[in-house]
Amino acid sequence: MPNYVVALKYTVTLCAVGLALLTTATALADVVIQAEPMHDKKMRIDGLLREWPGQFASFKSTLKGSLKASGLVGYDDKDVYVAIKAADDKIVRTRGAGDGEDHATLSLAFPNTGGRYTAYEIELYPGDPGKLPGVVKVNGRVSKAAKLVEAPEEGGLVIEAKIPWTEFSQAALARVGLKAALKYSDAKAPGAVKNVVATSAKTGAGMPYMPLEGEQALRGALLKPRGLSDRPTRQVFGNVVGDSQYEWVAVYGQYLCVVGPGYRAGKEFYYGELNITGGKQLTRLELSDLDGDGKKEVLVQKHLGGEDGYREVLLAFKLDPKDAPTVVFAHEVGIVTEEGSIKNKVSIAGGTITIEQGTSEGFDPATYDEPLPGEGVESALFPWDTVKSRSFEWKDGRMAPSDETAWKPKLGKPRAAGSAARPAAVPSGPPPPPVPRPPTSEELLDRVYALYKKDRGVGGAKPRFDFVTDVVGDSQTERVLVHGKDIVVFGKGFREGQSYTFINVGVKEDKDILHATARYLTGDGKAEILVRGILKAKASKELGGDTIDRYALFIYQVSGEKLVRIFGAETGRALGSQRILGTVAFAPAKRGLSIELRPGRAVGWTEKDYPFPEDTTPAGGLEPLALPWGSLGARMYMFNGSSYGQ
Repeated sequence: MPNYVVALKYTVTLCAVGLALLTTATALADVVIQAEPMHDKKMRIDGLLREWPGQFASFKSTLKGSLKASGLVGYDDKDVYVAIKAADDKIVRTRGAGDGEDHATLSLAFPNTGGRYTAYEIELYPGDPGKLPGVVKVNGRVSKAAKLVEAPEEGGLVIEAKIPWTEFSQAALARVGLKAALKYSDAKAPGAVKNVVATSAKTGAGMPYMPLEGEQALRGALLKPRGLSDRPTRQVFGNVVGDSQYEWVAVYGQYLCVVGPGYRAGKEFYYGELNITGGKQLTRLELSDLDGDGKKEVLVQKHLGGEDGYREVLLAFKLDPKDAPTVVFAHEVGIVTEEGSIKNKVSIAGGTITIEQGTSEGFDPATYDEPLPGEGVESALFPWDTVKSRSFEWKDGRMAPSDETAWKPKLGKPRAAGSAARPAAVPSGPPPPPVPRPPTSEELLDRVYALYKKDRGVGGAKPRFDFVTDVVGDSQTERVLVHGKDIVVFGKGFREGQSYTFINVGVKEDKDILHATARYLTGDGKAEILVRGILKAKASKELGGDTIDRYALFIYQVSGEKLVRIFGAETGRALGSQRILGTVAFAPAKRGLSIELRPGRAVGWTEKDYPFPEDTTPAGGLEPLALPWGSLGARMYMFNGSSYGQ
């Protein structure tokens, strides 16, 4: 099973591409109109085309007859500009300005948030000098706000026009992902059109994209060099950063891209690798306002691995107008191997993300030994967990657990011996302990819990994690809970049901304990308690004084009448949006399971700019974090009777 990480590479590319034409081989060749930014030019609509670049797009699609023509579209914040050159030496016009007369047409289509397009037909009728003025029609209606000038050119005609963006209602929000085509109709007499040529024969959403400045940079610096199609695998439109206009969030190949007029002044774009190999590995791309600030976050759900074995992870990114997107949520929602599958349900509504038990088959909690996800990624809900669903809402700059519902696990039958690729295990030693589940009323032992709260002075707050399983003594179950920063254990068969044992995890705040569960590890027939948490420290002034997050895995065992820690390891480190993500795996040993720490991936850091020295020995009581470029490599830890060691 391949490991996976949350990894994004931030790259900003300035628009430095020219106006070379991109063509697609079809029955009638499509010509892409690359819209020319005119923000820094003083436009004069006089038919002389002084402000326009020299290279126009040729009308290569001949729809009727034959005529040489070319054109270009420009834009600034207020207006759309159109320039047409046509080998038409005689203007055919009437006062009615109808379809059967000389005119150019700009077909322009705008996307909505659902990716559907609304098309406009802008018809440009040259005037007949001294007789009739030029006319601009938008969807058949004469535009009084537009301006058009025609001028003679050797062997033909020039049309130059300006149309305000306000003529198109969708333009107030959507100025990215536009599609367009230019056409010229040449009449020999009113009602007798002889020649029609265009940049594309397609209409509406079928037209080629008309890239604006940031999109041209995306095509020239990313898509073209990597041989990627300009048609994205998936796309969504919405306000994710900057002003109120939409950004275009799209996936091309393995890259997540963001571009739009409000993102870095419309001149730059973002792209990040999703670590996928194709569109089939992407199962979700949508936008949702998670933090209530009016800007939407980007949600991606993807497969990591091959068809026969993969992890599925849900990610949420928050866009920053000045920096790389920040991962604000990462949760594993599926595990598929030859041995079995677990698939959680995902729902997103009103700023809340809910992960719920879904379907599962094949896996047995006693023999399940797949690696845990990297730090910063919540583990999938297992069918033997006591949690039915867990909700997350915005808190302190990211999505944090807000609520959960319990259930009594309904485990399906494991696969029959020999039905999976892995041979059936030969039972040895005592049977595994019961899987964690919520306590019954008989197992609550409220008086013992009340004694703990009184002794520790912790008040009436509820425990964040609460389950029962067999961790010590006879075959009866014990109640295990996380109250504040303490792990507490008590039960009918422990200390005669009269008292408890506890240990403090050592984190700074209650919320720094991310997850707690129990698992059969050491082979003694009793479950160990696994806790994932964050240890926080203040960075030096040289590092900006931010908080350093050290992600850690702690494993506890009830020994005699006390809770003791038998293993601890740093499995991740983060400073702002930069992080190192390690991997933890459990593997069968002669007795119980061994623990393997593996190097993971770096997000934002490289070997050259990683600001911390490599730890090669335990630091702060934790086994050191394996760096992707470090000397440690993968390390195996075995249980020696009292703790895990190499």
